[in-house]
Amino acid sequence: MAEQNPEQRYQPWLEQAEGVYALARCKELLRGLLSGWPRRSRSALVFNAGSWDLIDTLWEAGFDVTGQENDPAFFEQIRERLGKRVNLVLSAPDHLPFDDCSFDYAVAAAAVPQFWERPEAVLQEIHRVACNGVILLFPNSWSLFGLECRLRKSAALCVSARPLLQSPRGLLRLTRTAFGKKKVAWASALLGPSRTWKEGGLCSSLNPLLFPLPVGAFAGLRIDFGPLYTGTPLLLRSPEHAAPVASAE
Repeated sequence: MAEQNPEQRYQPWLEQAEGVYALARCKELLRGLLSGWPRRSRSALVFNAGSWDLIDTLWEAGFDVTGQENDPAFFEQIRERLGKRVNLVLSAPDHLPFDDCSFDYAVAAAAVPQFWERPEAVLQEIHRVACNGVILLFPNSWSLFGLECRLRKSAALCVSARPLLQSPRGLLRLTRTAFGKKKVAWASALLGPSRTWKEGGLCSSLNPLLFPLPVGAFAGLRIDFGPLYTGTPLLLRSPEHAAPVASAE
């Protein structure tokens, strides 16, 4: 039997009740990280578009979205579900069919090293095609859930999630190698262990909260390649490149 790729291994995790709850929190995490970016007339490239179902979140936030996927089966599933709402491309993540600065932003779902055979090359490709910044979302080894997966190795959630747990320190080191020293912002959600991933209960008021440190089961790292702009953008994005635009004071 052929070895499953990381996305295929991760799917059973999202089919469980706890996984569905966690995915909803992950989408809130992404919305929180997006709040620092302008959106009108801005474009975003989503890596691993078949993972975590985040294309809709970006589309609803107002971005012109393009999805990248390198698994043909996942690619067909996304295309069937989304139709013409977003552009989709089937390609290797470290060799994209786009010109330099083709997008304003990029978002990458799931653990970077496990999803990409050459993570540094993929991050360098992100830096090439995305002008203004990137968000990386990943299951966090520095969390109670990460500890749970180290202690309960046979638990159903942990069997599929444990190989994808990522150290925030290691990921930050990887991004600095690829991007240089840039402005970063952390956020995380799901502070409690997996048994609390449900409505009601002891941690029902904590799990939906976003924390400015990578302490929750899902963490996100936003890296801004240039200065952040506040207000409502007044000028449309140039078709040739995504240069910074003027904003209202």
